[in-house]
Amino acid sequence: MTYVVAQEVVDAFYDAFVKPDGDKLAQLVHDDVRWTTRGPIGVLSFCGTHHGKSQVLELATQTLPTVFSDIRLVRESLVIEGDRAAALNFQTARRRADGRTITYRFAHFFRFKDDKVIETITIIDSFNAAEQVLGHALPIDSASAVTPPDALAGEVNDLVFL
Repeated sequence: MTYVVAQEVVDAFYDAFVKPDGDKLAQLVHDDVRWTTRGPIGVLSFCGTHHGKSQVLELATQTLPTVFSDIRLVRESLVIEGDRAAALNFQTARRRADGRTITYRFAHFFRFKDDKVIETITIIDSFNAAEQVLGHALPIDSASAVTPPDALAGEVNDLVFL
């Protein structure tokens, strides 16, 4: 029979991660976990790739709590297929440095093994989050904007498949 992660396992993981409950989290994270959060590490120190249970526990119980307090998550959607789960979440937290409320969306893509997270990729709305953490809009240099190749530079309504 093919392994299917139960929603209760995903829920237990989120509960332990947000609190953070290091003991409970240690039971839900695989020893060989690979945890990647895409975003600007210089602004959002919790971004980057973490390998192994000890690094993920440090992230959840030490790094994140130095950045945010009062973390609240609202799950907008959850899809589970076999050993994988994908969730779209909306996070509200208080920034420890100045008490400002920071809100942003992020998506988690999990792979589970034996009811433990063995891999996750987190994609956050990092531009929005970085602006909020910095307290100002990020300048956009029009000279550095990406220009589409000629093949894609048609009318706005054009759809090109490559």
